Amino acid sequence: MDWGGLGLKKKRFMLSLLAALGVVTAGCTQDASEQSVSDNPPATSQAAPTQQMNEGLIENRSVYDQDVDGSIIHLYVTVVNEENSKLETTTFTQLNLAPSGRNEKGEDLQAKVILQEGTAEGPAQGYFGFGDTRANGTIELRGESSRRAEQKSYKIRLFDSAGYWRDQRNINLSKHKSDMTRVRQKLSFDYFEQMPNMTSLRTQFVQVKIKDLTKKNPDRDFVDYGLFTQIEQPNKTFLQAHGLDRNGNLYKAIDFEFHRYEDQIKLATDPTYDKKAFEKILEIKGSENHEKLIAMLEDLHNPAINAQDFLDKHFDRENYYTWLASNLLMGNHDTAVHNFYLYSPSNSNKWYFLPWDYDSSWGFFEEELKRSPEKGLGPWQFGLSNYWVSNLHRRIFKDPENIKALNEKVEEVSKIITKEQTEKYLKSYYPIVSKYVLQQPDLYNLPLDVSYFHKEQALLSGEPERNKKRYYERQENPMPFFMGEPRKEGDKLVFSWDHSYDLQGDDLTYDFAVSYDPAFTKIHAQAKGLTGVEYAIKDPGKGRFFWRVIVRDSKGNTQTAFDRVEPEDAIYHGVKEFVLK
Repeated sequence: MDWGGLGLKKKRFMLSLLAALGVVTAGCTQDASEQSVSDNPPATSQAAPTQQMNEGLIENRSVYDQDVDGSIIHLYVTVVNEENSKLETTTFTQLNLAPSGRNEKGEDLQAKVILQEGTAEGPAQGYFGFGDTRANGTIELRGESSRRAEQKSYKIRLFDSAGYWRDQRNINLSKHKSDMTRVRQKLSFDYFEQMPNMTSLRTQFVQVKIKDLTKKNPDRDFVDYGLFTQIEQPNKTFLQAHGLDRNGNLYKAIDFEFHRYEDQIKLATDPTYDKKAFEKILEIKGSENHEKLIAMLEDLHNPAINAQDFLDKHFDRENYYTWLASNLLMGNHDTAVHNFYLYSPSNSNKWYFLPWDYDSSWGFFEEELKRSPEKGLGPWQFGLSNYWVSNLHRRIFKDPENIKALNEKVEEVSKIITKEQTEKYLKSYYPIVSKYVLQQPDLYNLPLDVSYFHKEQALLSGEPERNKKRYYERQENPMPFFMGEPRKEGDKLVFSWDHSYDLQGDDLTYDFAVSYDPAFTKIHAQAKGLTGVEYAIKDPGKGRFFWRVIVRDSKGNTQTAFDRVEPEDAIYHGVKEFVLK
């Protein structure tokens, strides 16, 4: 049964943004050369040989040669208000106070800045931007949920006229305020630098100091904003720098369950093509020729093409299994429908998964439980079941041979992601991270008591082994499923849900219940051991109700539905609410 056809949608497990407030902008324009921010590679950079057709994902890893893992750099940002500008800008205060950092059109608010690099004492000769007196870029908020945090993350976009900082024009400065350790992102991408069949991203610890000249009483000196992690932006410049095809397809997954999405994913030449609608699913970071993407999605949903033939035609097995195995071992629970890129070089049918955003990995959600014990993960969010929401992964892993291949890859990657190597990385990070996190301005903004800093750091090295154990254990559980909407039939109320799936082929039964509360302490009706995926009860009359279905295999292993409800006090997984009037 295909619940997608019945309009049943999985609830998004992301924080929804409130409507952006309109903000009066200050400032106005400058030369077109300053205003433009292009994605051309730096003229001085040496382009690596471009990846050829069907040779696998081979990255030019010399891009990491100038990076030192246990180092910190110092960036100085002066926020300015230049009156002779065509670029619509705002003040730094307005930028930070806007609830989403966007205007009423949903566009990112920007302030103009002079970016400079230097030493701990200040901007220095021989470093980027030294001596600049006019804006060389803009600053805006980055991230989604982090936009409302007291400590923000920022993106700086350099003007064309400014040149490049470390061969990059888009400079992402992530605060990782919710990460007590402050190293989960960097640790992940330092590991990806070692991973065959995979790309990584350049990362760097950064101390950021900002001087705001746009407020009523301008700063006289730079103000310390503490420790950030700078992370490279995947785009055409990234592709060329890493020896990949800058003319290929590159998409950032926003909300991508690998449906066909006929109403949104269309050719750019289609008269009804709507780029904004398209980019609510996949942001376009490379070629805007979507023929290859559409062909892949159509084959995925063609039952006449078996899963093995589909996988061989459209994906690189080594890259696919490596990406999944890395996520499973690092414990990144947030990569099923977003937080990854899809890349395909020109003249090739193959698609490759590229990693993005690992600040919620390495035991992050277990750490979060210590400050919000009522808001844990659902039982399906561990192991392979975490990916069952995706049409791609669901189809691939219904074939036992592919599970066997993934198991082998998990073992292979676990020889790279080891406790010993993790401890080496952490030892190199510690002098920097401990210095900046345990002093202002970060000290009073930690998500937990300062005593947890060392405790959480100590837990990181054992996380991959714990995750591997969970991965194998959770293969015994049935897969999660979607619940539908109750419908009235005469004096009956009929409930239906999707079929679950068991990787071992065990017989499945379902336990159904309706309650007056989401914790199911006040049961109205229940039935156990159901073999079908539909059940009817007598219409209970007006009121607010909750229902759930738990699937059970013949060995007693259980699983919940994807659905959940989130009242203020907790998250209730596998539960759905309905109201009768």
